[in-house]
Order: sequence, then structure tokens, then C-alpha cells
Amino acid sequence: MPGSHRVTGQFHQAASSTLYAAVAEISPTGRLNIISATDKRSLCNAAADDYRFGTVLPGLAVELQLRDGAVFVPDDAGFRWPQLSSKAKMAAWLESQKLSILAAIVLSPLLLWWIIVYAMPMLAVAAVPLVPDSVKQQMGQQTFYSLQKTVLQPTELAAPEQAAVQYHWQMALQQLPLQQSNYKLYLYKSDFFGANAFALPDGTVVVTDDLVKLLHDKPDALLAVLLHEIGHVEGQHSVRLVAQSLGAALVFGILFGDPEGIADLVLGSGSALLQSAFSRDMEREADQFALQQLKALGKSPSAFADAMTALLSEHGDSDDASASLLKYLSSHPDTRERIEQATQQLTD
Repeated sequence: MPGSHRVTGQFHQAASSTLYAAVAEISPTGRLNIISATDKRSLCNAAADDYRFGTVLPGLAVELQLRDGAVFVPDDAGFRWPQLSSKAKMAAWLESQKLSILAAIVLSPLLLWWIIVYAMPMLAVAAVPLVPDSVKQQMGQQTFYSLQKTVLQPTELAAPEQAAVQYHWQMALQQLPLQQSNYKLYLYKSDFFGANAFALPDGTVVVTDDLVKLLHDKPDALLAVLLHEIGHVEGQHSVRLVAQSLGAALVFGILFGDPEGIADLVLGSGSALLQSAFSRDMEREADQFALQQLKALGKSPSAFADAMTALLSEHGDSDDASASLLKYLSSHPDTRERIEQATQQLTD
């Protein structure tokens, strides 16, 4: 019959353990007729509404399932009924594209890696100007509040020591083309951070008592550290970092079916800064900013090298020394590399 499809297979009648060698034929109108392959008698005759196709699985025949429980299974495991839905046909096509599937399995992780390592940072840089100042303020305030409640204690520095730090801070803000109202300096004692300093998205900069004491006889070195932190704010590194993290979370959410709630992370992401790390590129940007501003202030770039040398000596000559400037940020360039870069500025 023109347009019909005849398929040999095994027919299993409902409520029976007997298998019949049979031939199934589906007419252009969808009428199903199953006849015995041995005596040509009709075993089943059903309308299109009385049967359905089974699931398409690689390497397995697609059976016909009748409403009364009878089943017809083609002998050819690779046969796919022409009447299958487009979705099922796509699955059948994929079965024959094993090389393409293998390539997809191999390339998908590489694509994901490229998106997170390269695409997300580029998009984060482009997205930073779109972030409202109110969001940056809330991120900074939220992080600062968490730090005050956990690892920061009131400063124990004497008034003259505090005044000296504030002097260098105000001098830098007044002499450099910076928006003074965007920056706030705080001194705190912290056993957790030790000799460290860090900057938050809203322009808050925190310097610990231990760092001030470590550099008490090197005021220009302390100034270099302050400029480094200002460099993080000017480069909006915290916001870029959060944008990258949220972008990666969004990608994973879409891939693994849980995109809901990603937007809610924006305002709550400030606390994530406590356990995140500026990238090496961001650290180098902040280093270069500090070196350039030292020159603009008439100071020697060696002041930055002095700060790094003091921190390296304070934390010991260990593999973890590269994280000594900001303990809670762990991806800094090697400290010796940073000292060399500062020293090279002397000859430029």
C-alpha cells in the first residue's frame, strides 16, 4: 500500500506470554495492522488513537504500545518509525551523530571555561559603569558592617600615630585628582588580618594597627599602601569581581536549571568579598596606580618596594607571602615580582 510502512518484529499480546513473529503496517491515515508472519492472520487492528510509540533510546528498538497493553517490538533495533514526533526524530538523528556528540561533550567544558575565564571579565568591565552608586554603597556598607562585627576591633594606636596616618591620607586626597568625598579612612586593630589594608566598593579603606606599626619609620611606604588601596577603588575592582562572580553563577544557574534568585545576590554580594580574591591583573593595576601616584606626589617608587619588603619580612619567606598585603585576598602576584616592578620604576 503506497505510503504504508511494513516492519517485521515480535508481537506480544496483552495478558499472554506468547510471542508472535509478526509484521506491522501503518497506513497513511495512521491505521495500524499487525499480521502473523507465519499464517498471515490478523493479530491486531487499531486506529491511530489506540497506540503510541515508545521512548527513543540509543541502541534499543522503539516499540509500539497499544491501549490494551499489547506491544510490538521491531526486529531492527535501529529502525525509527517515520510517524515519530519531531523531538523523537531529533533523538534518532543524534544517535547517528556519535562523533558530533563526543565533540560536544569535550568542547562544552572548554566553552564553559572560556566564558568564565575570559568572557565574564570582559563583560564585567563593560557592566561596571551600569552599576548604580547606591548599589556600591550598600555593598561596601554591608561588608564593612560584617567585618566590624567579626574581625575588627577599635584601634589601639596612640593619637599621634593616628594623626600621622590621617595626614598622609589627606595629603594624597588633596594633591591628587581624586574625589575626596568618595573616600573614608578607618584604623582598626585586627588579630585576624594582622598587618594589612583593604578597600571596599564604596571607597572605604581600612588600615590595621599592625600595618601602621610595621611601617612606622617608613611613612612613604605606608602612603604607597594607601595609594594601592585607592587604586582598587578607582579601578572599581570589587564591583568587577562581584560582576564576574554573579555572571558565572548565572551561567551555572542556566546550565543546571536554577537561575532563580541570581538577581537577589547583587545586594547580598558584599559579604562575598570577605572570601573572594582580586585577580592578579587587578592587583597589578592597583600596583601601577600606586607607583604612578607616588611619582605625581614627588615620592620615590621605591616606597612601594619598601612596603612589600617589610610585609615579606613580617610574614616570612614562605610560599604564601604573595598574599601578605591583603590576607583575605589570595591571588596577588608574587611579592618579589612586585618589588622588582617598583624598583624598575626608578630607572624609567
